[in-house]
Amino acid sequence: MRTVAEIEAAIEKLPPDKFAELAAWINARQTSELENGDFNKAMDKVFVHHAPLLKKLSQ
Repeated sequence: MRTVAEIEAAIEKLPPDKFAELAAWINARQTSELENGDFNKAMDKVFVHHAPLLKKLSQ
């Protein structure tokens, strides 16, 4: 996967349990390994940008 669109398409295909696993992984990376303020700002932008997709996947 090389583009955000490809990643987004792959995420959309995840079953709920695998999506939860992905979300947990992202959260763990963000909180324990990458507590850099720049990373947090970037992740906030990603989640805001992808909020509709994430909401759809969470249903």
